[in-house]
Amino acid sequence: MERLKRLAQDKLSQREIEILNRIFDAVTTQSWFDDTDYSREGFAVGLIGLFQYGIVNPNQLERIAMFWAWSDFPQNMSRSQRAKLQSLYGHHEVRR
Repeated sequence: MERLKRLAQDKLSQREIEILNRIFDAVTTQSWFDDTDYSREGFAVGLIGLFQYGIVNPNQLERIAMFWAWSDFPQNMSRSQRAKLQSLYGHHEVRR
């Protein structure tokens, strides 16, 4: 939850952060999700963005986030996709 609070920069309420955290946890605990800090960071940034752009219904947001993460953050992503993520969000230590 701390990651989401930090990335939201006090622009979301505690309740909104809790909703996003529930969705974040549901997606990032999937067996196919690339469990690295830079993938988690990239996913968190995008999840907050989706919410701020108006996708606020938790059920709809979770479905969209799940499909998006499955497409963009799989364990078997290409080397070029991994390098792009790492360059964008790789300021964190990689965790596997």
